[in-house]
Amino acid sequence: MKYDESEQNKKGVRKRTSTDPIDPERLVRLIARAQSGEVEAFQLLYLSYAKKIFNFLFRMSGSREEAEDLAQETFILAFRKLNSLKEAVKFQGWLFRIAQNCFYQKHRGKKPQIESIDEEGSAELSDVQKLATPGLDPEHSILSDELQEVIRVAIQELPEKYRTVFVLSAIQKLSYQQISEIVNRSMASVKSDIHRARVAVRDKIKGYLGENYGMSNMF
Repeated sequence: MKYDESEQNKKGVRKRTSTDPIDPERLVRLIARAQSGEVEAFQLLYLSYAKKIFNFLFRMSGSREEAEDLAQETFILAFRKLNSLKEAVKFQGWLFRIAQNCFYQKHRGKKPQIESIDEEGSAELSDVQKLATPGLDPEHSILSDELQEVIRVAIQELPEKYRTVFVLSAIQKLSYQQISEIVNRSMASVKSDIHRARVAVRDKIKGYLGENYGMSNMF
C-alpha cells in the first residue's frame, strides 16, 4: 500500500496529494458520494487520510509491515461501514477509531516491535521527532540519530492507554475533544493521560540528554 499517491483534479489544473486537507464542505460531498456507492469518491478519501492512519498505526505498533496491514484493514472496514457514519464532518475521528480498534484486536497482549523510520517515504516527522533533528552540523548527526531512537523507544514503551492519546495529541495534533471522541473517554481523563504520557517520554529523554537539557518546550 502506497502513501504518496496523488490525483489530478477533473480540470487537470493541479495534483492533490495525500497530505492535502479536505475542507468540510468537500468532505461532506465526498462522503455522500461514497455512501451512494461511488468508489472513486472513497479513493479520494483514502488519498487524503491514508498517511495519517498509517503514521498512527506505525506509532502504535512499532512495525511498518503491521501498520500497512492494519491501515489496509482500516480502510476496508471503513468502506464497508461507511453508511453507519451519521456525521460526515466527524469522518476523521471515526476513521481513527476504526484504526484504533483494528490495532487493539490484533495487537492486544503483544509487545510492540520497534523499527527504524529512517527510510525514505516513511512516517512523516512530528514535532517530537524534529527535536532530534534541529539542523545540527555533521559531527552531531550521531547524537541526533540516537535521540530519534530514544524517542521511538520511549513512545513504544508507553502503556497502550497512554500511547494512544499521546500519538493522537503530540504526533497527529488532534484536539482534546477529538481524542476524547476517538477513545470514548472523558476529556478530563484524556488530558490526564496525555500529561502522564508526556512526563514519561520527557523522563526517558532526560535520562539520555541529562538533567540540564532544556525540556520545557519539548511537548
